[in-house]
Amino acid sequence: MNTIVICPNCGKDTPEGKFCEHCGASVQTTQTFQQPAAQQPVYASQPAVTNKMRNAALAAILSVWTGLGQAYNGQPGKGMGLFVVLIIFYEISIGMWRLEFFSVLALIVWVYCIYDAYATSRKLNSGALPYTEINVGQIVGFIIGSIIIGFFLTAIMPGIMYELWYAF
Repeated sequence: MNTIVICPNCGKDTPEGKFCEHCGASVQTTQTFQQPAAQQPVYASQPAVTNKMRNAALAAILSVWTGLGQAYNGQPGKGMGLFVVLIIFYEISIGMWRLEFFSVLALIVWVYCIYDAYATSRKLNSGALPYTEINVGQIVGFIIGSIIIGFFLTAIMPGIMYELWYAF
């Protein structure tokens, strides 16, 4: 263990002894201190390891109820938007107009919703998207809201379609 002293003449650190190795002045003094330990390397901070991961398969399965997987991933607004679009496309396809093209669009929205829930869960788990805690209140709110909006849309869509049919 080297003891370092400060030279009273030049002020530089020098190993303890009779003379400064820099200027040759006498360094016999009572002011000594320990050589500082080698500094530990500093690493970039790593995100805290957490075992809270979204289950991508569960998100996809929940999306069979369109938008529920998005609510599970913390995106209830996105899920509700997809749900409303799906209901509108479905109602147009089976309603008075019977436009089969909208059945295909409804199927595309439904499949996209399942894929998006799965992919978003994977992105949340990899850190590509900021992680949010699972909010059971949002999930329950989504379920209740989608039931109410679903009933509302299926109740009024036939009337709207009837009015539009005879308007043209």
